[in-house]
Amino acid sequence: WNVIASYTYNDVEVTKDNPNFAGVSNKGKAPVRVPRHLLSLWTDYTLSSGALDGLTLGAGVRYTGTTFGDAQNTFKVPAYTLVDAMVGYDFGRATPSLRGLSASLNVRNLTDKYYVAGCFLNSACLLGAGRSVVANVTYKW
Repeated sequence: WNVIASYTYNDVEVTKDNPNFAGVSNKGKAPVRVPRHLLSLWTDYTLSSGALDGLTLGAGVRYTGTTFGDAQNTFKVPAYTLVDAMVGYDFGRATPSLRGLSASLNVRNLTDKYYVAGCFLNSACLLGAGRSVVANVTYKW
């Protein structure tokens, strides 16, 4: 059983800035697209006996806190949480002649959440990636 967790706390601000042509400075503001809180948690478990020996199941969650959408911090981009999952199988555990052969199916953004990943201006935002499914077959010799 594996568990991986991480947390980041960013307390950042612009400390030096040259005012723009209109005399506006970003000093004291938070940088664009830098969340104060980031959190991720992943766990997976591999069965080691029985009919499903070699089967691995995993799931995780990723949280990105609110960010500012422009350099003057006039609006915030909402926080979002995404869920990921995987299933994998080590064929060599059941059949020794297949040692080194494994397969996995990974799903990012399992719930296909619609979210804004970040903005540069109030009219220039990027949508986050939708659900993606990736299958892998690997052989190690």
